[in-house]
Amino acid sequence: MKTEISGGVLHDVPELASIPEALIGVAERLPDRIAFSEPDRNGNYHSMTFLDLRKKIDALARAILEKSDKPVVGVTGNNSIAWAITYLATLRAGGIVVPIDRELPIQEMLTIIHYSGTNIMFFDERYVEDFSDKLPGRDIKMVVMNTAHGNGIQTHSDLIRAGSGSAAVLPETWDLNAPAAICYTSGTTGQAKGVTLSQNNLLSNIKQMSLVLDVEEDDVFLSILPVHHTFECTCGFLFPVTHGVTIYISRGIRSVAEDMINSKATILLAVPLLWEAMYRKIFGAIQSMKGGPFKYRLGLTISAVGEVFGRKSLRKKIFSQVHDKLGGHMRLCVSGGAGIAPEVVDGFAKLGFNFLQGYGLTETSPILTVNTLEANRVGSVGPAVAGVTIKIDNPDIEGNGEILAKGPNIMMGYYNNPVATAEVLSDDGWFSTGDYGHIDDDGFIFITGRKKNVIVAKNGKNVYPEEIEMVVGNDMFILECMVAGKLTETKGEEIWVIFVPNMEKFIEHAEENGLTLTTDYLAEYMRKVVRKFNASHPIYKRIARFIIREDEFPKTTTRKVRRKEVLREAGLEEDISYLV
Repeated sequence: MKTEISGGVLHDVPELASIPEALIGVAERLPDRIAFSEPDRNGNYHSMTFLDLRKKIDALARAILEKSDKPVVGVTGNNSIAWAITYLATLRAGGIVVPIDRELPIQEMLTIIHYSGTNIMFFDERYVEDFSDKLPGRDIKMVVMNTAHGNGIQTHSDLIRAGSGSAAVLPETWDLNAPAAICYTSGTTGQAKGVTLSQNNLLSNIKQMSLVLDVEEDDVFLSILPVHHTFECTCGFLFPVTHGVTIYISRGIRSVAEDMINSKATILLAVPLLWEAMYRKIFGAIQSMKGGPFKYRLGLTISAVGEVFGRKSLRKKIFSQVHDKLGGHMRLCVSGGAGIAPEVVDGFAKLGFNFLQGYGLTETSPILTVNTLEANRVGSVGPAVAGVTIKIDNPDIEGNGEILAKGPNIMMGYYNNPVATAEVLSDDGWFSTGDYGHIDDDGFIFITGRKKNVIVAKNGKNVYPEEIEMVVGNDMFILECMVAGKLTETKGEEIWVIFVPNMEKFIEHAEENGLTLTTDYLAEYMRKVVRKFNASHPIYKRIARFIIREDEFPKTTTRKVRRKEVLREAGLEEDISYLV
């Protein structure tokens, strides 16, 4: 096992001198290429070229400068062209943009607005009543997006028209080391903690992406994740728009498959829960087809033989029906935001999809590591990207320790919060991720789990809940599961698991086999899953009790499970749990 690995030198990319300059260059080179395509309220799509995008960005930037010579611009709402223009116009004006999670309660939004120093707030129509009632008196200018009628509030379109005739002078150079974006982590309460990123941070990550994702002229990104989230913002928005690549905004999770077909999308970035849902649907369809399992195994055999003779593209042809269901043009599938089951990555790869997994955090702009088409290892989050050094701090006997990172994409710090910054960012630039993992001999990084989730067994060994979840959750009758520790007086921390049954599958199975679906039946099935796990793992990793939960786990807008909320609701109480 290695304890440190470097991604090598990050070379300058002349056309990416700054984000505004990159956009100006794209508009000059590719004026008629579609920059964005988005749905209206009726589901009809409308497009905008890069030349029109630049004009609107410049106009809105002038209008923003008319409102404030030091703009701090908050923006919240659905993924839209107006959202993108607002973000880019703020950078063009030399301001700071504050992307806000559209699903946060209004009070948490107000907290972020207050602590970030936001002086101009852009928002969708659905927030008009709340912001009209709560923002006046704070000396904050309000702008409503994606509507022609602002009910007394200036609209996005009005502001662009006003900016078109403005005499405000736009900057020609930018301080790339000054704050450009303040990104707040989900669930922020009390004194808001915002990740401060400079243009240099963002540009570094865009350049790092360009070295591992070789985009082509006809590529189309399908935007499905909320764009306030740094993974989508940097990788699914800033990266393609600065490279002259079209972004097609999805109508939502339920429309992803149809949107992939209509957009002819070639690249999709998504979180594990979405990929896992697609995986279950695909393989569920294969299993239910007459002769489906046999045809699948035969296809795998033929494609494996073909690869021996250099026919690497054979899988896509053999499983063309599956590819056609997802538009038939998908070139790259990228997963990030959380850990993903290796079976899902391997499953997509077997069907002929180029599936890459990466790793990063908001504080790292976000990408630290990613697999590539040339170096792709299932189960790993890949090697470090160029310019980044990864170090394992205080590794145990198995090589696992906290992952530290250093590089040009590491945040400036937490906005106006030096104490919190000092807790994770050392004076010499090492960022403590809070994740445990190890580096193999070939330089691939493997994530073991979150530091704050680690269970300490009685023998002193660390148990990582995420590892257990990957195994016991890999069952078609289990929708979700969560592992946690329960402190006891005599046994140290016991390992408990919370199961959410896949009731659709259970009901289907019961009907096919003439069974009565009872709580006892569900409990006995889960007990068998746990006992199977316990039989193949050491004593200190064995599960002691489990809980069955009816509802899906609560999640953030980026589909991350709210672990604290689940554990608080469960209470890990013995009277509602089952002994193994």
